[in-house]
Amino acid sequence: MTKTLQELIDASIFISTEYQAVLAELSQGADWDVDFSAPSFTLQTTPPVTLTPYLLGTESAARGSFVWSWRELGHFNPRVVSAAVQAEQAGERHEVGELTTDELPLQEGLARRLTLAAKAVTGLYAHYPARAGGNITAWLLLDGPEFELPRLTEQRMMQVIGESLTTDTAVDHNLAVASYAKLRGAHVEWDTDATCVVTVHDGAQRFWFDDHQITGVEPAEPSVGEDELRELERQAATHREALLEDRRAAEHRAEQLGQEQREADAERKRRERAEAAAAASTPAPSAAAGQDAEEQPLPSELAPEEIEAPEPEQPADDVAVPASQLHEADQPFDQEPTHEPAAPGRVETRVLPGPQGEHATAGPAASPHPDTTAMSRIPDPDFAAGQPASQDPERVESHRTESQDVEAERFGTARDEDRVEREVVVEEETVVREDTRAPERDRTRAAEERLGRGERGVREDRFAREEREEVVERETVAGPGAPDDDLSAPAVVDGEEVETNEQAERKGKKKRGFLSRFFDL
Repeated sequence: MTKTLQELIDASIFISTEYQAVLAELSQGADWDVDFSAPSFTLQTTPPVTLTPYLLGTESAARGSFVWSWRELGHFNPRVVSAAVQAEQAGERHEVGELTTDELPLQEGLARRLTLAAKAVTGLYAHYPARAGGNITAWLLLDGPEFELPRLTEQRMMQVIGESLTTDTAVDHNLAVASYAKLRGAHVEWDTDATCVVTVHDGAQRFWFDDHQITGVEPAEPSVGEDELRELERQAATHREALLEDRRAAEHRAEQLGQEQREADAERKRRERAEAAAAASTPAPSAAAGQDAEEQPLPSELAPEEIEAPEPEQPADDVAVPASQLHEADQPFDQEPTHEPAAPGRVETRVLPGPQGEHATAGPAASPHPDTTAMSRIPDPDFAAGQPASQDPERVESHRTESQDVEAERFGTARDEDRVEREVVVEEETVVREDTRAPERDRTRAAEERLGRGERGVREDRFAREEREEVVERETVAGPGAPDDDLSAPAVVDGEEVETNEQAERKGKKKRGFLSRFFDL
């Protein structure tokens, strides 16, 4: 049968008040001790009074909730939590959610209301809120032979009901009066819903109700005799025995559930220890990285050779193409790839003339990032001799002669008395050079007047050669060394023959890298 929490409270409110009065006489405000393992609840009176405690649950102000003890059965003596299990089972039968929810949000008076409802289904009517510290209160039901009540009298009944009505805990007074009479072995005779007569051993009282509230009480004639009252007392005792049997069954159930919870906790702890041991035996990635770092420490100092950038490896099929075999050789950066065989050799850099009428390529109007270099390889005669006939020696020689003629003509006509800067036109490339040799040329011009034409020609050749070396800003040393390259031939850099790293290594020394030269290492 479905009930509500308030109906359970109304059914126990009057008898709870009577038991609480007995407990007050026993305790007399004395201190107490509780031992759940025994279990025992001892009042430090003279002489001490020992009762049996039943833990319903705990109220935590810090946590803000009430927790039933049947949630943690594995931590308590089965007898201590048997009343809580009994209340849960009754809640399932009567569909009272407050008794079957393990944790409830804390509200004012909630713990007391839950305790009063538990009294109605357990037959334990005395309770004690034991403060455990830390804003935690343990709500206990108490039992013992000291709670043996005397026979109900008219005076005692009116005193208990009057005391209970001083609070607003009871809502349905009709239910409260009927339940109290049943639990105490009294007789109730209802004339209507608005009035009833309650008969006890020494008299009777008529109660008047209005909307389930007691509005008046007056003496009345007894409705039944002594024999019927003794039978009602026996029925009340039978009801208490039935509740006691339910509690014993709940204690057995608590023992089983507690054992299951303890085994589950042990299994969980064992699994956690195993996982912790496995995690401890397996080093973390960061720790493994740290170990690798320790096994390969960084050097405290770096030698100049270690600072040099590594030289790229030359692919086997990467062979430089001679300048004489390039398509449109006068435009080295705008050409189609060639499929003709390439010849290895040294690299030279030369300046190519561009078309007249283009924008200035030297001076302030020139590009701020000029690059006037073009790369080609000087064919190796031995290698060229073994190549197909498509490589025409006359074409190579003709191209080289034309380039020399162009350079001689441009540098021969470049000498001008009023020239301060030199301008060299290269297709899509510019270079800025300040003519720093003007003072020297002025001094030399005066001397040339005293020299013969033959000596002047010699000097002009020297100046043309020097000017050619100035115009060339940088040269690209030999391209990536192929296995068939002639490493014995020196490369041309800035007009001078220099040794490559491979050549230096053959002589027992190593050419310094860029960082070594930059930092003077």
